Amino acid sequence: MKWPTIEQIRSFTDLPYGYSWDYLKREEINVATDFFRTWFPSISVGLASPFLDQQFYADNVVLEDDPDRGIFATVVRQNDEIVAIATWEKIDGADVIFGRVGAVAKPHRQARLAVAAQDLGEKIGTFMGAGLIYGMATTRTPYMQQALEQAGYKAVGIMPGLDREETAPGIVRRVYEVIYVKRLAPHADFLIPAGHNLTPTVARLYADIFQGDDDTN
Repeated sequence: MKWPTIEQIRSFTDLPYGYSWDYLKREEINVATDFFRTWFPSISVGLASPFLDQQFYADNVVLEDDPDRGIFATVVRQNDEIVAIATWEKIDGADVIFGRVGAVAKPHRQARLAVAAQDLGEKIGTFMGAGLIYGMATTRTPYMQQALEQAGYKAVGIMPGLDREETAPGIVRRVYEVIYVKRLAPHADFLIPAGHNLTPTVARLYADIFQGDDDTN
């Protein structure tokens, strides 16, 4: 799968007046790490903590001068200042998109930039031919759960201890994470499980999560 260009991204999802999508520039890597440290400090440990490491960007993240990387970071600018960052990871072979980490500076949180980023992620995935986009939501607060559900994502499971969070200064605990998914490929592309291939436990889980969708889509 190949990431879209920034010109294509700008055509996918509109932003409010005065804001624009852009690449992260190599010389702005330190700005990105400082941005997350300021506006998303809870990622100091755990799955998202690499986004505080400048070398991680240099090695893995799409930059303005290096578009062929596994992780795409797009920034939102207002008058050249970075006011939001959203990131996704592509998984080639499976052809799916993983929503990694994003943040919006507090003075700009009424501009619905996070909603725009969710819409953009789906359009990026569809453009690339991804069959699925998925993300994780902490169980420590309901806000990401609510945002993903409002965007049409489906909760398909809870993984105990998948991530770690600092619950108090110096106190790190393993947390339960909710897996949210949204199908992007046509329904006909999916092989619906046959009941005889499922254990009773898995059959009950499948029915609880998917049965209505797979019967009607």
